[in-house]
Amino acid sequence: MSNGIPRRAAIGRFALLVHGCVALGPPWLVRGYFRLVSLFSRSLLSRVSQRRLLSSMRGRSWPEMAFAPRRITLGKQTVVRLIPHRGEFDEQALYSRRLDYEPAVFDWLEQRASDYDLILEIGANVGVYSIFLDALARRRPAERPLRVVAYEPSSSAYQRLQENLAANGACSVTAFQAAVGAVSGQRAFYEPTGHLTNGSFVRAFAEKFSSDIVETTVAVVGPHEIETWLKPSQRTLIKIDVEGFEPQLLEVLASLIERYRPDLLIEVLPDTVEALNVHRALAGYERFLIAGGGPQKSDALYFSQQYFDWLLTWPRT
Repeated sequence: MSNGIPRRAAIGRFALLVHGCVALGPPWLVRGYFRLVSLFSRSLLSRVSQRRLLSSMRGRSWPEMAFAPRRITLGKQTVVRLIPHRGEFDEQALYSRRLDYEPAVFDWLEQRASDYDLILEIGANVGVYSIFLDALARRRPAERPLRVVAYEPSSSAYQRLQENLAANGACSVTAFQAAVGAVSGQRAFYEPTGHLTNGSFVRAFAEKFSSDIVETTVAVVGPHEIETWLKPSQRTLIKIDVEGFEPQLLEVLASLIERYRPDLLIEVLPDTVEALNVHRALAGYERFLIAGGGPQKSDALYFSQQYFDWLLTWPRT
């Protein structure tokens, strides 16, 4: 047997020992350690070693820290600045110049966002897609601008979205701290503790991630407000990632979908696939799984363990 595996195990144990000792030190030592580890990992380590380092750093209890934005590449060549947070998916930016986060969708958008003049992002979370789309918009000629409109109801996620927009000097994104629902107003929103990306209008969905649920009241905008963006648009993409609320949201938007026929980029999960397949708003739409090799056409939606997002397009002559 190769000595590689025992050697890696020994290095891993030593790294955990060092992490543990530093974590007990004064704040200035911890901050300096993170700066050094981040620089070393992003500059010198392989992607595999970066993932191992991330895993080992997550195995310790560190004091609260704020980090400066890191430059990362999304898609094939789009560079943005992302603020990392310990314990969240964006922590990877501390250790790598790329994120292992929905790469197939970023690759597809990098190629095809230029087809649209409006992208509505419903469920923007901390704004990774928002800053990516803003970077793509900067490449457009002035006579063909791309407008991005982002909705995010969670106050914590929305604050981080705004911070990421500011870090990138984003100028093509209009962001709202609000959800989209049947009528404008307010409604209960459920956020599982420790899982910032999984807040939902569906309590049972949120409870899959934590038994500790924080219930808040969030602002909701109705279809009339959404239509104000759709009316002047020549071609629209609506990106929907609302954590189990997708079928209900499509019901809310059904009349607008039938009237304007936007393209849809929608997350498909085990709990929603059946309802989405028979949803009246999607009747007549062509369906493509956004996979690593590009969109794969299918007669019906299905849940993929590796790829969650589907593109639905209205046939055009």
